[in-house]
Amino acid sequence: MYYTWKDGDTFESVAAKSSVIAKVKPEDIINFPGNNIDLTDPQVKPGTIIFIPGGSRTLFDWSQLMPTISRVNNGSTGTSDFGGGGCATGGPVDNVFHSPTNSLAISGYDYSPSHLGIDLAATEGTPIYAAAAGIVTMAQGGDNYGYGNVIQIDHGNGFVTLYAHLSQINVSRCEIVGAGSLIGLAGATGHAEGAHLHFEIRIGGSNVNPHDYLQ
Repeated sequence: MYYTWKDGDTFESVAAKSSVIAKVKPEDIINFPGNNIDLTDPQVKPGTIIFIPGGSRTLFDWSQLMPTISRVNNGSTGTSDFGGGGCATGGPVDNVFHSPTNSLAISGYDYSPSHLGIDLAATEGTPIYAAAAGIVTMAQGGDNYGYGNVIQIDHGNGFVTLYAHLSQINVSRCEIVGAGSLIGLAGATGHAEGAHLHFEIRIGGSNVNPHDYLQ
């Protein structure tokens, strides 16, 4: 598990909140070589990402899905709270996907039947990019079923990507984006414990393992 250190955190408090599955001791964090902590004066500056050996966040049940919104019928199937009216259908079709962050390092949870995406390590404010070209079918702040500030992009042929827990949204609904376009910034909104990007790929409304499609 990766954790973004906050003002007021202590090794004891971070170890306690990270001990969902395995018992984490403060000294495990301090002594982990990759954290580069001065053993003579153990301190961590707020905003620093540290690794917590054996740590885990509380697992949110992602089977309670937010509905997929298509470019053709946006918001007209009982999801009017996400905005009504369809977007133009003449946008790009792109089913070749690249990492939406500068790294594919997993922070917390990988894809599983109860976690329908991958959590990518990203500090607060890290740029988030469109994994492929397409049309933005949702760009909305709020809790959104635990996703927090969230963006959905329709890439054609039934493919949709979703980007959750953002601290900032830089695109608007029905906007056409290219592959690698800046669409937002990473954060910890919604059901998130520490900044990271929750990323999903869906085909025809069903989640698939992003690792099977990322180039």
